[in-house]
Amino acid sequence: MSPNWNVKPPKNDDEYFERMTRSLFTAGLNWKVIEKKWPNFQKAFAGFSISKVSRFSDKDVKKLMTDTGIVRNEKKIQATVHNAGEFLKLEKDFGSFQKYLNTFGKDEDRMLEAVQELFQHVGPSTARTFLWASGCELTPTREEKKWMSGHKKP
Repeated sequence: MSPNWNVKPPKNDDEYFERMTRSLFTAGLNWKVIEKKWPNFQKAFAGFSISKVSRFSDKDVKKLMTDTGIVRNEKKIQATVHNAGEFLKLEKDFGSFQKYLNTFGKDEDRMLEAVQELFQHVGPSTARTFLWASGCELTPTREEKKWMSGHKKP
């Protein structure tokens, strides 16, 4: 897979939420598996409407655990519901997720730590993947530099 060098930032918070969820579910799996099932994820998670997903109940989670069209990882499903609630809190406190990210300025380390602390099932790699997929320009790690040197910009 070649890198997407010109990632456009999400248009709204629902799109940020979708990109986070995609990063979360891709962690530990082949990205092609998630890519193939993504239309089913969009349906299962109400088009990634933060307000709708934040209201999912335990019954909704149990129903999703029977949905063969998605990856049925209960911890990741529960984390997605929790994370929707965190997005709502950030919208209330900052106006939007983008405005929240802007509070970190150029402090990448603090931003990465905050994303990991705030959202469930988001570790260091998932946080980086999510932020990169959201158009944040992060300083590449040694491993990322090595990978990027093998891929040319278009």
